[in-house]
Amino acid sequence: MRNVAIIGAGIGREHAAGYAALPDLFRVRTICDLDAARGGALAEEHGAALTADFEGVLADPEIDIVDICLPPHL
Repeated sequence: MRNVAIIGAGIGREHAAGYAALPDLFRVRTICDLDAARGGALAEEHGAALTADFEGVLADPEIDIVDICLPPHL
């Protein structure tokens, strides 16, 4: 099973649903978003941790996949 961090809880919600559809392969472990309400709701829905620390997500050795779901200008 691969641990996933999703960066951006907007379109990241759709990506999280895709990972959740394959529970034997993926686990959404972390949601990273600056909007605590939006990110918190998604994290709670998937039993994931919420953070706003992008650098911390990248440094986490438990994360296998970082799914960046941000607008192109970011």
